[in-house]
Amino acid sequence: MWSDLRAEIDQARQRLQLSAQDFAPLPFTTNWAQLEENLYQVFCRLDHPTARPLWLWERFRPGAVGLVCDDDPHTRLASLVDPGEVVWLVLNETVNMGDKFWFYQGTPRAIGRVLAECYYLDEVYLVSKKYAWLLCLNHHDVLFGIGSPMQERLLACGAQFIT
Repeated sequence: MWSDLRAEIDQARQRLQLSAQDFAPLPFTTNWAQLEENLYQVFCRLDHPTARPLWLWERFRPGAVGLVCDDDPHTRLASLVDPGEVVWLVLNETVNMGDKFWFYQGTPRAIGRVLAECYYLDEVYLVSKKYAWLLCLNHHDVLFGIGSPMQERLLACGAQFIT
């Protein structure tokens, strides 16, 4: 059985008639646990070897910047990524009393279109497939960036250092 979020994402993908090259879930053969662990190791400060934050933005490494998005935050999020770059979309959801990350990949334009169709979004992460940067839009409509060039792009929009 699919969660509400996964079903909503799939319905949006179908409604928008997006190709698998533009937007798709990562294959079932993907080592999702390793991808998730890499996110923690590269972008977060971890105080305990096994403790993982519920929201990554609460534990970003020094150098992260944040910007309050008053208007159309999903469009702003996708607009910061180079249009030709294929990136990971990572969404978190509470499933069966626990938290789960869902992984997709796609172009910024396609991701922005899918996000605009969805209501069950809590935390949204766009991640460079080389782990060079991460963008996060949290449930407070604060846009965070860590790693170059996202820090510079957000600072140019008026963001401030948070850590």
